[in-house]
Amino acid sequence: MGFISFYPSIVSNGLKTFVHLLLSAACVILSASFTVGQSLPEVPFDIEFAGVSVHLTQPSRLQVQQEVRSMYANRGQIQAEMSTLQQLTTLIKPLFKEADIPDDFRYAALPFTDIDSLGFWGITSAQAKDLKLRIDNTVDERYHPVLSTEAVLANLARLQKTQGNYVLSLIQYLKGERRPAAPSRIDPTYLLVSPQSPPLLWKILARKLVFDYEQPTYHPTNTYVLFEYQDGEGKTLRTIAERLRVPVERIDPLNRWLKTAAIPTDKEYSVLIQVTPDEFSAVRAVAESGRGRQVDVGFPILVKQDEQGEGLRSLAIFYTINDRRGVQAQNCDNFITLAFYGNVTVNAFLKYNDLGVKDVARPGEIYYLERKAKRAKVPYHVVQKNQTLREVSNMYGVRLSSLLKFNHLTPTQRIQIGRVLWLQNKRPADRPAEYRQLPVDEQYINHPDDPVVVEKPAPTPRSVDTVQNITRQNESVAQSNVKPSVANPPVTSDTAAQILDEDLTAIDDSLAKVEVPLEEMPGTIKLHVVTAGQTYFTVARQYGVKVSQLCAWNNLSLRTPLKTGQELIVDVSEKERPKAAKPVAKKQPKRDNLVNLYVVSPERAIPVRPLKPDTYHIVQPGQTLYRVSVINKVSVDDLKRWNNLVSNIIEVGQKLLIRK
Repeated sequence: MGFISFYPSIVSNGLKTFVHLLLSAACVILSASFTVGQSLPEVPFDIEFAGVSVHLTQPSRLQVQQEVRSMYANRGQIQAEMSTLQQLTTLIKPLFKEADIPDDFRYAALPFTDIDSLGFWGITSAQAKDLKLRIDNTVDERYHPVLSTEAVLANLARLQKTQGNYVLSLIQYLKGERRPAAPSRIDPTYLLVSPQSPPLLWKILARKLVFDYEQPTYHPTNTYVLFEYQDGEGKTLRTIAERLRVPVERIDPLNRWLKTAAIPTDKEYSVLIQVTPDEFSAVRAVAESGRGRQVDVGFPILVKQDEQGEGLRSLAIFYTINDRRGVQAQNCDNFITLAFYGNVTVNAFLKYNDLGVKDVARPGEIYYLERKAKRAKVPYHVVQKNQTLREVSNMYGVRLSSLLKFNHLTPTQRIQIGRVLWLQNKRPADRPAEYRQLPVDEQYINHPDDPVVVEKPAPTPRSVDTVQNITRQNESVAQSNVKPSVANPPVTSDTAAQILDEDLTAIDDSLAKVEVPLEEMPGTIKLHVVTAGQTYFTVARQYGVKVSQLCAWNNLSLRTPLKTGQELIVDVSEKERPKAAKPVAKKQPKRDNLVNLYVVSPERAIPVRPLKPDTYHIVQPGQTLYRVSVINKVSVDDLKRWNNLVSNIIEVGQKLLIRK
């Protein structure tokens, strides 16, 4: 009886426990469902995209909602994509501005992880052919963020001219239509999309909704900025990683375009590397010094500060740059936020850094928060490849206006490689601009474990008709190797003279041993007028030339956007070369308190003192060598021969000899 009387109690308690557990489980399930429901952004019937109000029908809205749910199935992937897009935005944003494409299109740029066959911008193999992107056993340019963006933006800009609505242009691009008919009536600010629109459209709209929804609470685990390495020809990613002292894992993610061990040498490809803000300056210095062309002299002098601001200013990373206060740009920073960090006005910030309203803040760069000096601490600088006057100004902490004044330059004037810039005093008006012969680039050597070893062929030596022995004070630009993550020691005038002296000895030896052939300059040139949306890559691709050739012929830098209506030299026809010139005699540099720079001066003709019947032409703004030849009724060949010019590039104010 006791057992029987106890049994109902057990049953009763067991039922209560079971019911309690069941209710608890139900509450957990409902709570989880509620949480998930709350974590998903709601898809509205109208989505703003690129200045267009996109109206969704109920079926279209459900398709976008389905894509949103699919993205939240892997929250880690959302964070990874947001980080990648944040890093790439600062790199491709100037391209968007150049093509006049709204920033919202960046949501279409990233590849879609659930479709492996598509590259950046959802490019298929068929579309790659239409966009003239290269796909072979060596590279797949669909996965190169810069090249693919260049090609797609040019296509979108062309579509926008006929469609008149950015979302409609996006739809036509996703459909792969090359020349769609112009719509009879179109509202540029509104579009009703049908459920039959391309499936990628729903993914792009979903990505915008999710990223915008997650942005307020987005805190990346690792903060990286992108460094664009420009000299990878013939190297492997492992070799580049070892040279820059960064893990190879930081190079792999954004360089899937490379399908072989070594980077091809038949075309220029930039390699994108993830670096921390603290690594940026050291990596850039190593990248430039390791190429045998940019030799570091301890400038800019950077010292990280422990300064901690209050509130939003606590996010800033402060430096002193050349004894001036500075701030380092991070991802998502712009000139407004940087000026706020430094407690200066935006106009003052732009003036301190010689920037315009159309320029873009580059993550990793350190910007001045106070005015630069009127004179640099060293007297001269030799211009390197792709360098601009603003970069030289920032390197030495000297005002751009001073650089222009010291060297008789205009703000829009291009500077040639090897030009000696005066940094402390004004170059005498009767003294021609001087050019130093830069050292030959080193051969590319791959890692010993790499299966393929590709060496870059040595470039053909340029003609040297006049070699001047120009004396300079021993304060000349010092050059030393850069060691990453180690502060550069101060450079004294004694060490500067010693380093430069050793460098000049090597140049002397090379000039004494090499017979430099005289090149016959081109007889004809072909010009191209830049249209809206065109870039260096699209123009080069159109005429089948290299970007490096395009820049060299026109004395331009990739950092300077092309302008609509700008004339570019896109083709040069060459004639047979004549007999080789006599070898240049060896000249020994003096070892006194003065040091020597060997320079090639294209502004000085042979003979140096022309006969009286000869005249001179002073190059005016906008004039090309061809225009000078037409004005003076002479040939381009004669102009180059009379003035010892090795290219079609001339500078404003340059004096050209004319023989009638």
